Amino acid sequence: MAITLPVLRIGYEVSWEIYPSLAIVSINALVEIAAMVLYAYLVGRTSAQTRDLQKRVATKELEISRLRTFAKNTSATLQGRGLSPGLAEGVVLIHLPPENEWTSSHQAIAQDDVKAEITRLERALAATIRELDNTQKQFATDMAAAESALLDVQLVMLNDVGFWGKCKRRVREDLIKAEQAIAEEVREMATMLEELEQDSMRERSADIRDVGRRVLRSIRTSGEVPPNPLLSLPSNTILVGKDLLPSDVMQSDRANLVALVTECGGPASHVAILARSRNIPAVSDIKNASLLMATGDRLLVDGEAGSVTVAPNKVQVASFAARRGQYIAPESAAAQRQAQKTATKDGVHIELYANIGRTDEAHLVLEYQLEGVGLYRSEFLFLGVERPPDLETQFAAYSAVARILDPCPVVIRTMDLGGEKIPRFARPENDLALRTGRRGLAYALAERKMFRTQLQAILRAAQGGDLRIMFPMVIGVADLMEARHLLDEVMETEQLAKRPSIGAMIETPAAVLHIQEIVKRVDFVSIGTNDLAHFILATDRQSQESPGVLSFLHPGVLRATDQVVQAALKQGVGLTVCGEAAGNPEGVCLLVGMGVRVLSMDPFRAARVRQVLHQLTLEQMETAFRDALGVTTPEDVRQIAASALCGTEV
Repeated sequence: MAITLPVLRIGYEVSWEIYPSLAIVSINALVEIAAMVLYAYLVGRTSAQTRDLQKRVATKELEISRLRTFAKNTSATLQGRGLSPGLAEGVVLIHLPPENEWTSSHQAIAQDDVKAEITRLERALAATIRELDNTQKQFATDMAAAESALLDVQLVMLNDVGFWGKCKRRVREDLIKAEQAIAEEVREMATMLEELEQDSMRERSADIRDVGRRVLRSIRTSGEVPPNPLLSLPSNTILVGKDLLPSDVMQSDRANLVALVTECGGPASHVAILARSRNIPAVSDIKNASLLMATGDRLLVDGEAGSVTVAPNKVQVASFAARRGQYIAPESAAAQRQAQKTATKDGVHIELYANIGRTDEAHLVLEYQLEGVGLYRSEFLFLGVERPPDLETQFAAYSAVARILDPCPVVIRTMDLGGEKIPRFARPENDLALRTGRRGLAYALAERKMFRTQLQAILRAAQGGDLRIMFPMVIGVADLMEARHLLDEVMETEQLAKRPSIGAMIETPAAVLHIQEIVKRVDFVSIGTNDLAHFILATDRQSQESPGVLSFLHPGVLRATDQVVQAALKQGVGLTVCGEAAGNPEGVCLLVGMGVRVLSMDPFRAARVRQVLHQLTLEQMETAFRDALGVTTPEDVRQIAASALCGTEV
């Protein structure tokens, strides 16, 4: 077609002598042919791209469908991280914001319309402020402190003359409608906050978007805010979304909302804080949650373990129901703040510390009134990334935790890689360390350059806070001293004045056998009961329902733990237990009975541990431990611990 039409025109024009020159006609025809060919090429290319895009979309949809089917058919348990403790069973409701929420179409206005648009913006602001004021007044008596604080924050944002002044300036200078100006300014501010290093500032991006959404809803409905669809929910609803906003939680049906599941969000976010204040289990970091699940799916949510089970089978439902029957909801953070210091019934002080894995979890230490961090799992900085974190990245992470918790102590466990914790970045040396089965400190010593960088970062950060260093998977004096020598080299090279306390994590049988020599070379030891029990009993940690607690109750593990405890007490070095047993009532009873006075645990378990300690005397726990040493089976140990706990509210 691109050639035929111009040729026919040449024959027509020449035969009728319309053009005096055949050359001109031919040139015109060639130009037309070229234009038509180019047009045909572009159309064909666009069509090919469209077909390719459609094919990719179809492939993606098929993959999602298969993953969703697989998750349901296998009753898959998805692992994220807990934001709010608790157990819930319910039905999924996928909640996603409208696709056009922050993408107002461009609508130019005339200069004469600027004043009217600014008036619309001001009226929407006033209406939103009235709405929040009325909410505070209407529910003042029923509103938790966290909810009232959130409304205060949003009211401050709504009265921020500078921010809304920028929106008005966009209207004046760009000649656009008010809703477009608001959407662009909110999007720009939220993006800027999300790119900041401070976790607390990144979490505030959700507050900006939430305030922006409130004003946009008001301006799009002539000042009258429509009712939120979450105000009325079906029974046992589990809200699932990419990233819920605080108003989603505040305005949701409290009677029927039983859990929250999101793809992102941290424990310092207002969504997480609201969930904890309302005792709503919440889990985040479930990748593609809104795609893998569909409205109507049944879920089991464990906010403490940070897990979500999709379409559970009968066995999973029965096991979950049994756990729910034994579960005691922890006190709210507000109630804990009113509690006395952690002590036994007869007044013996027990220190409670937190196990954390990310910088933003430091806020939980303050919220749950813990005395510091007994275990900062630094390996999370190394997992899920394409290359090892550099010195600046690590220094920023460690410094942030120290700054947030100052003057509380923070124990940083150096990279505990190997085994099931395999980094994504691959290098020949890295592959060798993995192939030889090295774990913990042995892995770090094999990756000396990477280990040196981590020590540099920790030592620099320790100059401005109470940071302490703990080496994982120590197997004896040789590896411990090699790590200490490397640390001394870094100290000398960096010319640092402050030397942090150095500790060893005791979680291998070899370390137990060498404990008398190890305690002479460290400032403190921390017992990792999970791995210690795993190695002593030669069990698969992943196959047990609660490995760290059940295995700890084995008489052999108890005796090994006691050997470490007595060696540390005799030498006068610091002693902590940071395995799951430290956050379990039975484990706490036996550990305190054998002489442990510092426990480090998941922050969500602190309230339960306090309850146990407040209701038992030291003599009761010492008696339980002595009795446990005299029996030969885990069942007998568990029965002794249960008898000691009989009558306590756990």
